[in-house]
Amino acid sequence: MKTKVLALFALIMMMVIPSMALAQVKADSVHLSIMPGGLFPDSDLNIDDGMQYSVGLGYNFTENWGVELMGSYAPGLDIDEKFNRGDADVSHMRANAVYHFGNNMAFVPYMTAGIGGFWAHYDNSVRNAVEKSIKNYNAFSANAGVGFKYFFNETVALRVEANNVHAFKDGGTDNLVVNGGLTFQFGGNEGCIDSDNDGVCDAYDKCPGTPEGYRVDADGCPVTESITLDVKFDFDKSVVKPEFHNEIGRVAEFMKMHPRSTTVVEGHTDSIGSDEYNKKLSDRRAHAVRDALVSVFGVDPARLSAVGYGEERPIATNDTDAGRAQNRRVVGVVTGLAKE
Repeated sequence: MKTKVLALFALIMMMVIPSMALAQVKADSVHLSIMPGGLFPDSDLNIDDGMQYSVGLGYNFTENWGVELMGSYAPGLDIDEKFNRGDADVSHMRANAVYHFGNNMAFVPYMTAGIGGFWAHYDNSVRNAVEKSIKNYNAFSANAGVGFKYFFNETVALRVEANNVHAFKDGGTDNLVVNGGLTFQFGGNEGCIDSDNDGVCDAYDKCPGTPEGYRVDADGCPVTESITLDVKFDFDKSVVKPEFHNEIGRVAEFMKMHPRSTTVVEGHTDSIGSDEYNKKLSDRRAHAVRDALVSVFGVDPARLSAVGYGEERPIATNDTDAGRAQNRRVVGVVTGLAKE
């Protein structure tokens, strides 16, 4: 009988667990369980099946892992009829680890296992009448079981559990416990709700709405990668030299790989000539590179803008030929989201 009950209960758990993705158990929460149920003692104990009453107090470290101390008491169970008279009281205490499957759903399957003690006390009339064949049974025990909680709200849940308690005495006995009742959850942190599926809970996500398929950091913000454009020009010229076509093509390829990326193409000059002339020259240089990105390499023009700064932003001294050559340039930085 006990084997069939356990097998049926395990089958139900196997059927429902794969369909459950999330749990409403809260991390850092305390729970109190009150559960009547049935005790099915091992036949070697000569005690009939009967009602028992259980109370459990537990703590959940995370949404999945918790511990629980459960005490059960079955009073006045009938002794096997071959002894004609008397009854027995059975009690057992279990200190268990509990693992809940998933998070943030009302239905929460779980597994439990631990150690404890098992005590069967026969009344005086039985012990006196058959003293040589039946005695009080006190033993160290280990147990394992499966169950589920169904949360009506954040505080109250229906709880059902089947547990086998193995007592280590006189060759060992296996005692089936089936309980059903209510669990009350107190305190705790909200479960991990991750609306954009980036692996960072919404409560800690500083960049909600991250597109799927991109890497994020510990704050839930996209990880970026960049490429720098650097094209040099001859004195007083705005024609892109052939030697820089590969440089422009490299940036275009990066932008194709990162379709959300945009950039500003910045033109610069050295200090020779008037400010007004250099401003126009730098603008022609910036547009020459932008035009190459669009017409030669197929970058969407809406993703590019060009601006000339003249001689306002030198990166080297304008007192030498080498320094002025460094300042005659078009630059730009393209930043894209890093893919997973």
